[in-house]
Amino acid sequence: MSPFKLAAAELRRFRGHPIRTLALVAIILIPLVYGGLYLWFAWNPYGKLDQMPVAVVNEDTGASVDVNGETQQINGGDQLVDQLKEDRIFDWQFVSANKAAQGLKDGDYYMVITVPEDFSTHLASLSGTDPEQATVEFDLNDANGYVAGIMASTVEAELRNQINTAVYVTFATTIFGDLAQLNQGLNDAADGAAELADGAATAQTGAGDLESGLGDLTTGAQQVADGAAQVSDGVDQAVDVAQPVVQTLADNWTQIQTGASSAADLADRADTDLDTVYATLCTDNPDADADACARLQTFITDADGANTDIQAANDQIQSTSTDTLDQASEDLTTLQTGASDVADGASQVATAAATAESGAGDLADGLTDLHDGAATLASKLATAAESVPSTNPADDADNAEAYGSPVAVSEQNLNPAETYGRGLAPFFIAIALWVFGLMAYLVLSTVNQRALAGPLRSVPIAVGGWLPGAFLGVLSAIVLYLAVELGLGLNPKDALDTVGLSILVILTFTAMAHLFKLAFGTAGSLLLVVLLMLQLTSAGGLYPVETTPRFFQALHPLLPMSYVVDALRVTISGGETSHVVKALVILAVYLVGALALSSLVVAARRRWKPDSLNEPLQV
Repeated sequence: MSPFKLAAAELRRFRGHPIRTLALVAIILIPLVYGGLYLWFAWNPYGKLDQMPVAVVNEDTGASVDVNGETQQINGGDQLVDQLKEDRIFDWQFVSANKAAQGLKDGDYYMVITVPEDFSTHLASLSGTDPEQATVEFDLNDANGYVAGIMASTVEAELRNQINTAVYVTFATTIFGDLAQLNQGLNDAADGAAELADGAATAQTGAGDLESGLGDLTTGAQQVADGAAQVSDGVDQAVDVAQPVVQTLADNWTQIQTGASSAADLADRADTDLDTVYATLCTDNPDADADACARLQTFITDADGANTDIQAANDQIQSTSTDTLDQASEDLTTLQTGASDVADGASQVATAAATAESGAGDLADGLTDLHDGAATLASKLATAAESVPSTNPADDADNAEAYGSPVAVSEQNLNPAETYGRGLAPFFIAIALWVFGLMAYLVLSTVNQRALAGPLRSVPIAVGGWLPGAFLGVLSAIVLYLAVELGLGLNPKDALDTVGLSILVILTFTAMAHLFKLAFGTAGSLLLVVLLMLQLTSAGGLYPVETTPRFFQALHPLLPMSYVVDALRVTISGGETSHVVKALVILAVYLVGALALSSLVVAARRRWKPDSLNEPLQV
């Protein structure tokens, strides 16, 4: 007979009566009841903190502070209460001190937050020379549940942020007075600085254009200066030549006029005499030679022209006085001086244009600095305006994290579990599967007595006794996975690996349970309970194993549940595959080892003893 037939024979024992069938169904559902219900109730308790009643007692009487000669009323307690109303971390209950104390005692409140009457007074002292620290009281009662206090402490940082923000707003009021006016003033200043930056940018562009234009002007002025210098040099040369000549003419002009007059008279007489000669020789002489007369007439015509020019020149000479020539000499000197002055002026213009160009460059650089400075000022003023606390408690509640904790801690989780229940799922799934093995063999037989007395070998008998529990365990593991996945949203990173690993776990745990029950009978069940307790405390499912006593640290690598928890964490949340491979190897060793030992136990039990008929302990 094969082990499978032995297993089928064992399962057939539960036919015929509904109670028997229900017993098998109950065994299958045990992991679901244990693991599923526990994960259900603890899946995400921190997501419902806003349903935990917490009392808030505000006894603050407020305070008066002097701000710029004016009395300013502040009340940090009211500010904190208004912020808490906007941020429902807990189910806030704003009550009197007596009611809060009685409620904490009776268990109506899990925590009491008290703002003392001198809260604002101490805050106001921060602006003086003798500052005092303000306090807020937190009262807990572990009689209402120690874990509730731990849960409350997990959001203590957020509570401190809200308290610090209320302090920040109140203290800023004691220093600056009306925060709304301060905020508006800083915003106006920021806008003005921004406009100044825009104007500086425009001026900067104009200065750049001016620098470019002055550069062109400098180039042109230098060219003019060079030309004026050349003209001045040419005038100097011309004057140096012409002025002595003019001065000599002026000195001898009277004689020149006399000579010119005489020359003019002589030319006029010669012209007249030539006309007389022509008349005598040609006009009045019939024997005159025509060719000679023609040549003579041509000569007389030329002489008339020369005489006309001489007479005109003489008239010009006679009309020019010595004073005119002296003035011309002086004008040449003036021209020489003026040309030199023009050259010097052109050079000065070129130099001034170069200086202006450099100044325009400095102006552009200065305007750039002005623009950058104005932009920085606008940014700083805007930042300062934003940092002024709002007078709206709702805004302050939203900004409490920034005000209360100016520096944020950037946290990265390589494989986030996301919820409390999902993080604990590997631990409680492992426990539930172990409990199945513990309970299964309270109902199932560990060995077929007929086969034990027959010729069948010990190994098939042992495997046949284990298979019914293994088969029901596989069904139980699948039911548990489906319930947690569909009901709670387990959403493992690798569903197939999670299911496959769970099946291997239940096969191993049922093999171990079968071994203990087979070897020790009822005492085996007790040993399985003890082993469960040891694994609960050493598997590292709740706390890091390094934080446990050395006894449990020593047990950690020896017991299978440690590897099951590590491997399920990887298949559910992600992580190193090596943890899964290691767990598969360890579980396979435990499985094969348990079945081998079960076979040895079966072989030993085939030797009949008195205890074989009557077990010493039965439940």
